[in-house]
Amino acid sequence: MKRSARKKVAVLGARYGDLTVETRALAPLGVDLSESAGRTEEEIIAASTGAAVILCGGAPKITAAVVRRLPELKAVVRYGIGVDTVDLTECTKRGIYVANVPDYCVDEVATHALTLILNWSRKLPIAQQTLKGGDWDIAALRPLESPRDQVLGLVGFGRIAQALCRMSRAIGFQVWAHDPYVEKSRIQKKGAKPVSLRQLVRGADFISLHLPLTARTRHIINAQTLREMKATSFLINTARGELVDEEALQDALMDGRIGGAGLDVMEHEPPKSDHPLRFSERAVITPHCAWYTKRSQMELRQKACAEVIRVLRGGIPKHLVNKESLRH
Repeated sequence: MKRSARKKVAVLGARYGDLTVETRALAPLGVDLSESAGRTEEEIIAASTGAAVILCGGAPKITAAVVRRLPELKAVVRYGIGVDTVDLTECTKRGIYVANVPDYCVDEVATHALTLILNWSRKLPIAQQTLKGGDWDIAALRPLESPRDQVLGLVGFGRIAQALCRMSRAIGFQVWAHDPYVEKSRIQKKGAKPVSLRQLVRGADFISLHLPLTARTRHIINAQTLREMKATSFLINTARGELVDEEALQDALMDGRIGGAGLDVMEHEPPKSDHPLRFSERAVITPHCAWYTKRSQMELRQKACAEVIRVLRGGIPKHLVNKESLRH
């Protein structure tokens, strides 16, 4: 009897140390895994030729040129929430499913964002600098406001922003939110005040970004936005680095036009060793780790594999991003 051909899945940009989880989950389907860092289009194509599915981390870019050279590709499954690294238009045109894992790391990212907020609410970087300078005094921290007297503005009101709303209200923050895709009544039901983007930028003490990266949202925080922020306000970004014009942010921090920033994501990752924001005393930067706990990483890998299994069995991904691909 002729053996059926084994299926191939390309795993790109996974930073887990091994593929034990993926191997165990996909073994019953007779899957061969091909792993690559996927730093260039040629690397991606070499690892993915003949693959039915690509399992893709954050760095590899699945461009239109890549997709055109992979005629057997049926689906791209993202290890994560954002799909800005995948050419959705080309995939949709060719009937290739693009799926993500939108329901993992919600509490992790919300907690990380809140940590960055509280870091600046209590002015811990300034306190640390004061101590290292030999002083034991609160003068440099004045004025220090209570969360009950501060407004947290959420730009975007999806799962993570709603979790952050719940956490921050428990501490005492007033919460405003702007999201044109969420009904005002739903925002109010979650305990936030719906406002316009301009009102939020001008009035919030903390502005926390929770948006996908699109052509419309790229550099939503720019020189003009930063000029409208209060001089005492802080920018928090745990979403996508390209939401912020980093050059404009650096200028605003240097000129003292805003209080500071807390960033878990950058426009280019990792940022260059001489990137000026690395050395800014007004910027706290973490290495795109807001999503990570042992639990969330395991959940991500298992849910991504479940999407691969659905596709290999002839089904449709549970979290299909480009629903128009079904027409093709």
